[in-house]
Amino acid sequence: MDDVSIITLCNDNYAVHLATMLLSLFENKAPETRYQIYIIDGDLSEDHKFKLQRLLKTFNSSLTFLNVDQRLFKYCKGWGHVSREAFYRISIPDLLDKKIKKALYLDSDLIIKDDLLELWNNKQLDHYFLGAVEDPVDIAGIQIPKQYKYFNSGVMLMNLDKWRKNNISKKVFQFIRKYSSKIMWWDQDALNAILYDKWFQLDYKWNYQVFRMGHLQIQPKIIHFNTDIKPWNGEPYLKEEYDYYRERLNW
Repeated sequence: MDDVSIITLCNDNYAVHLATMLLSLFENKAPETRYQIYIIDGDLSEDHKFKLQRLLKTFNSSLTFLNVDQRLFKYCKGWGHVSREAFYRISIPDLLDKKIKKALYLDSDLIIKDDLLELWNNKQLDHYFLGAVEDPVDIAGIQIPKQYKYFNSGVMLMNLDKWRKNNISKKVFQFIRKYSSKIMWWDQDALNAILYDKWFQLDYKWNYQVFRMGHLQIQPKIIHFNTDIKPWNGEPYLKEEYDYYRERLNW
């Protein structure tokens, strides 16, 4: 069985929350599943890198830190609770070895409740550039045909082969440079603008956005605290799921 290539990103402000996500990821995986973790380094301190490596060693796993070319992101601006590092995921196909044909991107404000091999093995990805979960936000800022849905970029099953062959990352950066004044939801807007007809919809259980889906009767496999109200600064729905892992994290 091949390793599941999981990539995430982090700065010092989110290091402990990423560690909490990774603890939930490994505690809920099946014994036969192997995760290979990659972290895009948002200028993490050596102390936080050491602690993240120590965490993965407890699960007999390791991680690889990846560095971006900062010049690519000069037109990318973070605001609110989202920093510029969020845009780093645009470069994922270029950061990973070309031998890696697909990857699963995970935000750091998630809690993983189940093994992810079912998601990883989704055969629909062969025909699309990515698989993602719908995000029912107001997308008035960007122009995509009305018949298409808008996806949340916090969980993305990525066909890296198709991205590379079609220069998707370059096209996303070009969109950001041209339409930066119209972007409302950070990198997510630009990704949707380029890939609106090139993605397939995953079941809501793979990215249960607590603020928008709290009314849905779903048993989530991935819980996403995707607004500025986080379990560590407020009382969002399912906060106890985060607290359970955070309180047991050796940090």
